[in-house]
Amino acid sequence: MRDFLLIWLPHLIGMGFTFAFGACVGSFVNVVSLRTPQGMSVVAPPSRCGVCGRRLTWYENLPVIGWLAARGRCWSCGTTISVRYIAVEISVALLFTAVFTLEYVAAPHGWWGRGGAGWFQSHGFIETLPAFIAIVALLGALFAATLTDLTSFSIPLSITLVPTLVGLAAWTVQGLMAGSVPSVAWPIPLASSEQLGIALGGGAGILCSLILLARGTIRRSFEDYHEYVKEGEVLADYPHARREMRRELVFLAPVIAGMVCGFFACKAFVDPPPHALQALGGAAFGYIVAAGLMWLVRVVASFAKGVEAMGMGDVHLMGAAGATLGWIDPVIAFFVAPFFGLTWVALTGVWGALHKGSSRREIPYGPHLALAITVVVLLRPAVIDVGRVLFPGIISSNSALHGASSKVK
Repeated sequence: MRDFLLIWLPHLIGMGFTFAFGACVGSFVNVVSLRTPQGMSVVAPPSRCGVCGRRLTWYENLPVIGWLAARGRCWSCGTTISVRYIAVEISVALLFTAVFTLEYVAAPHGWWGRGGAGWFQSHGFIETLPAFIAIVALLGALFAATLTDLTSFSIPLSITLVPTLVGLAAWTVQGLMAGSVPSVAWPIPLASSEQLGIALGGGAGILCSLILLARGTIRRSFEDYHEYVKEGEVLADYPHARREMRRELVFLAPVIAGMVCGFFACKAFVDPPPHALQALGGAAFGYIVAAGLMWLVRVVASFAKGVEAMGMGDVHLMGAAGATLGWIDPVIAFFVAPFFGLTWVALTGVWGALHKGSSRREIPYGPHLALAITVVVLLRPAVIDVGRVLFPGIISSNSALHGASSKVK
């Protein structure tokens, strides 16, 4: 019993703390997903009953406990409080706990440990805290983006910008930490000199395009979209998608030029770059590749179909995943997501056939993409196994997907 407590008590405490933290984030996810589509602040006004208007007390706002204590009803007017609140809080809490368990509890050399537990456990929780925060921040944002996209068919930039900035900052800090020089593969691919040059050049190009946009030198795409939205609708049949794609190509021109210049200028860097720059470059290059891949599909498909084929929210969502996970995982998720979409179409088709007269529920692509990214994060060992079967010459080791390319030279 004593040995059991010595081994498992720290893990149980950590899992309990992570669950509580995840529940708090889940409570905030509820606020973000409900208020952001309406253009409301996530800070004010404070939480209150939607019927009687009474402001909730601090103990009523406690995640999970508050809902259970009130038995799902308002203390004043008795109005039923949607089970959505506690469901989201518990779901996000379980997601965070799953990440903690996979990284800090799973046997590093076992099947589950191939998801990156070796690196996390070799350095300990404190020294890997920036990386852990980046991953759970992304998962929380994916959950919020999914709920928002399901109701409003859009993913606000504010939801995807936070995990992007957190990812870039967290991996830079992780690279600066003295104990973070890896003896095993890093959770994300560290950048080579060429990748660092591309990432920094692309980042400079994005900044240049944003300045030109702010000054009115170039125009924002889909500026007149809402003129085509009918009252009570969230989507419109927009007739000028090809014209707007040309505007987006103008926006992307400085970005592409910056990437090309950065690639040729990388010879000025020390090879390999300092460790902190490798980490920052790995996150930034992940953002460029993931967002760029999604934007390429958006532009090509929109030109081909003549309608907006994919929302910019999906591009920003992939960018956030790249800034957090590096460039490999989002690319894998990109190819996994269509299978979730096809599965949903098949299930709704069967449901419609069994229940004649029921309308088929279409959902946007963002939730499928978010689910695919989450699956890649939580089931990376299974992804590795499938990858070894499909691409034996590329993925041949039993370690993480990022392998030796992630190590400091």
